[in-house]
Amino acid sequence: MKAVTVDEALHLWNEVLETQHHRMESVAVGDAKGCVLAEDVLAPTDVPAFHKSAMDGYALAYDPNCGEYIIDGIIGAGVVWDTPVTTGHAVRIMTGAPVPETCDTVIMQEQIQGAGEIGSRITIQGTQQKGSHIIPRGEECLAGTVVIPKGTEVTSAVQTILTGLGYIDVSVYAMPRILVLTSGHEIIDPGEPLTTGKIYNSNRMMICSLLDDLGFRHVTQYHVSDAPDRLDVEIARVLELSEQADIIISSGGVSVGMFDTMPLIYEKLGAKTLYERIQMRPGAASYGAVTPKGQLIFGLSGNPGAAFNGWHLLVVPTLRRYKGIKNWSTPVLNCVMDCDLSKRNAFDRYVQGKVIFGDGQPRFVANRHFNSSSMLGLYTVNALACIPKGTHEVRPGDTFGVYLLGLLPAI
Repeated sequence: MKAVTVDEALHLWNEVLETQHHRMESVAVGDAKGCVLAEDVLAPTDVPAFHKSAMDGYALAYDPNCGEYIIDGIIGAGVVWDTPVTTGHAVRIMTGAPVPETCDTVIMQEQIQGAGEIGSRITIQGTQQKGSHIIPRGEECLAGTVVIPKGTEVTSAVQTILTGLGYIDVSVYAMPRILVLTSGHEIIDPGEPLTTGKIYNSNRMMICSLLDDLGFRHVTQYHVSDAPDRLDVEIARVLELSEQADIIISSGGVSVGMFDTMPLIYEKLGAKTLYERIQMRPGAASYGAVTPKGQLIFGLSGNPGAAFNGWHLLVVPTLRRYKGIKNWSTPVLNCVMDCDLSKRNAFDRYVQGKVIFGDGQPRFVANRHFNSSSMLGLYTVNALACIPKGTHEVRPGDTFGVYLLGLLPAI
């Protein structure tokens, strides 16, 4: 199968997910971060649900001809004052406290002379306006208003709003179960001695951590050694684990090396291939497929820099689409290049770096190393600049489209 571009690959994934049917479930608001709302969130009451004071001061029925008021009492937040406040009288009130029904104005603490003790008198300073400093009931919305539409990802801000509305549980699209596979005889776990030819399994940590960033919690991990004498056992184990997976994400073993076993595993799963290679650098060694059960398979390069690119360009937008997010595509911003690049580009090249802001415009600064195996600079990356194929020289001041990854660079 011929190689496809990033856009063509995303189009293929979008076609696959056109017929997707989401399963809904109810989860606790505190556990919903990263999930996607399956129903509109409605305000169960007016917000706010009562007239409340915008600041510390004195609530009263304002009379422009009255300059002194007798203090009848003190209202703290959460306290309801149900005794009528008559003309010439006031109650001291705290920020957020319900304003008595017979009061129409709150005078700021700073505009009052007097101790404010119960039974004492206060004098109003300066010109006042009837209705001041009261947040009216329903100012933000009325009961029944759609506050957050379905298809919205639950963030900390969304959790805050849900809790503020009194929600305990919320209806979301069920999150998929994910199987993460790494491969390679050269891969070892941290803690083992790093002998010649071996490397630590950074891709497993990268993929699992990035999945966690997206809210995916049901993740199983397994390593395929690519050793010929363990092939049958490992394939059998992958097939067993895949029975409980909706999505399979692998790293390594998707190219044309002698010991690349992932294609054989995909074949055993009955996978229908969408693409076998992507027209990009780095990250060309990528694979996409769907099994007869509807499981999605993403095969990423074993090189961390290339896997990082494939993850953000192909996997992230597709997983966002899979979760039910309406605006699932990766935002692209035209940026002025702040660096020199000289490299032949037979395919589109996605350069790792960061977007910074200066002189009133966004600028892109490339990492010093951004090849397939580069790893140490990933912590600063928050964007990928797309240098179109055929463009071999980039100079400061040139403008290119830059994919924003939503990752904050280190300071």
